Amino acid sequence: MLDFQHYQIAFTAHIRSPAANKKPAKVKDARMAIYREIVFNNLFGSVSACFPVCKHILGARAWRKLVRAFFANHQATTPIFREIPQQFLQFINTRVDLPIYFHSLAHYEWVELAVASQQTAPITLSEQIDLLNQKPILAPAHMLLSYDYAVQAISKRKQPKVNAQTYLLVFRNADNQVKFIELNPITFQLLSLIKGTQLTGKQALMRLAKELHYADKKAITRFGEEILADLVSQQAIIGSAALSN
Repeated sequence: MLDFQHYQIAFTAHIRSPAANKKPAKVKDARMAIYREIVFNNLFGSVSACFPVCKHILGARAWRKLVRAFFANHQATTPIFREIPQQFLQFINTRVDLPIYFHSLAHYEWVELAVASQQTAPITLSEQIDLLNQKPILAPAHMLLSYDYAVQAISKRKQPKVNAQTYLLVFRNADNQVKFIELNPITFQLLSLIKGTQLTGKQALMRLAKELHYADKKAITRFGEEILADLVSQQAIIGSAALSN
């Protein structure tokens, strides 16, 4: 390697982990201290803003130590600053010294940023919404999520001791606001069918009834239409589209 490449490696290694790597020769420590502080503080602020509950649960000292370990040891796969929180998620998934629910909580906190910045394509909708005879269309930016813990209820004072299967729909509405809706298991199954298949609302409900061994088709149709209409009112479903033959 050329001299400047050796210098770059020493410079960045020192910034990432000053305790383990000496600063480059002939560079004043006061100057290096500026870089050490600015770079780490920028990263620390970005990560902390995305994971406030995680930070509060661990406490200031343990949180700073965790972010410092991420900064020093994680090999990021993207140079984009807004993707740092996702890189942090990957890092903590390798840690076994965190509370058992911590990975789920961190993912839940990151989801808001992910949905807010999700890229979407234009969607062609029917002029009239027909939730049963056409395919209901979820908000273009959304995530359907299942967690082993009630992540939305976790706090410093309320940390889970047992599993509690939790289902969420997270979406970006027409005003670019990210919204969270807690779902029951049946609604989660219905939305998963609607999202993952080319079925009308009624076809999805009939398949759901078959999977649940539920014989009263009229009752499940009424239930499904009410649920879908409620999601329309909340802007989680933005309309419907006719399926091509």
